[in-house]
Amino acid sequence: MNTTEEHSTGPSTDDPAEAEAVYLEAHLALLAPLDVRPGDVVADIGPGAGAVTVELARAVGDTGRVYAVDNDPAMLDAVARSAREAGVADRVRLVPHDLEQGAPPLPETVSAVWSAACVHHTRDWGAAVADLAGLLRPGGVLCVAEGGLPTRCLPWDVGVGPPGLETRLDEAHSRWFADWFHSPPGQARQTRGWVDLLSDAGLVGVTSRSALVDVPAPLPEHVHAVVLTELAARVDRARRFLTEEDTAAWTRLLDPADTAWAGRRTDLALLTALSAHRGRAPVGG
Repeated sequence: MNTTEEHSTGPSTDDPAEAEAVYLEAHLALLAPLDVRPGDVVADIGPGAGAVTVELARAVGDTGRVYAVDNDPAMLDAVARSAREAGVADRVRLVPHDLEQGAPPLPETVSAVWSAACVHHTRDWGAAVADLAGLLRPGGVLCVAEGGLPTRCLPWDVGVGPPGLETRLDEAHSRWFADWFHSPPGQARQTRGWVDLLSDAGLVGVTSRSALVDVPAPLPEHVHAVVLTELAARVDRARRFLTEEDTAAWTRLLDPADTAWAGRRTDLALLTALSAHRGRAPVGG
């Protein structure tokens, strides 16, 4: 259990592996319906630092394979490091590829595809989902983890700025996302949900589920650092859509030298929900 004094010196973190560890339990709950078994061949699209890749590699066993696909060499290096440290490097194949260029060039079809917070970076989500569905063997499952609920970390009234500060951050962040989403040339507007996109890709039994991430106050130190880092990142992205008053409040809350620094609060928490959408490739004609 953390104390206020410990929080006052608690560091933030830019290590993606630390953030992935915080959300791993929720991701594993969303992964469960893929029913990955020893000997399976699966793909992890946009694997981050490799926390889920490692779990998939453990699930496929000595006779299975996991293709980790990413367009960022630094992320693939992180995946390789995670796999080595977990003793499963022999089961992981690194595939440098950008989904904007179409389906990843895998040498075989796979029994499951997992992709978390990756497809929304493409210009055409429907096309990207169809490309991923095309990697599946008959009966294989595609699971796309996208969306969920806004994160809550702070009380409604933090004593700095007007109450409802985090709610207004959600609104500003949504405006930033809309601006970011429409900025690339050729961006296709998305007017339907993920279940429709999976159905359009020819998958059957399409459904969604969500997993709760609930880490109450007082936060363990590693979660505390991740929460502060993610708050700072959200504010940085949304800053030009915030009012001057809210910007000033967040500046104080995110400054370790300020008496209002959020890192000193014993009521800092982490509450959110992650959603995933899955469907199965048809078997037979």
